[in-house]
Amino acid sequence: MTTPLWPALNAALNLTSAICLVNGYLSIKRGRKEVHKRFMLAAFACSVVFLLSYLAYHFQVGSVKFQGTGPVRFLYLGILLTHTVLATATAPLAIATLSRALG
Repeated sequence: MTTPLWPALNAALNLTSAICLVNGYLSIKRGRKEVHKRFMLAAFACSVVFLLSYLAYHFQVGSVKFQGTGPVRFLYLGILLTHTVLATATAPLAIATLSRALG
């Protein structure tokens, strides 16, 4: 069963992760290493929960086709392509960064 709450949950998780990243950046700039570490771990955790939620949502609803036509369709598909490539590359990079930071 799908619900309109899934996209809102995913957006909230992404926002929370972004807020943690900004606060982590500000913390390290202020020399607060332990606070920085906590914010980075929280951002990573939010991102993992987002990914699981996102995958669960799309497992239920499947692929959603873009209904637009003309130039806006090419713009959308271009953004989607780069987003997909970058999102795919980010996952292993985040794991590698986390393992180096904790190791």
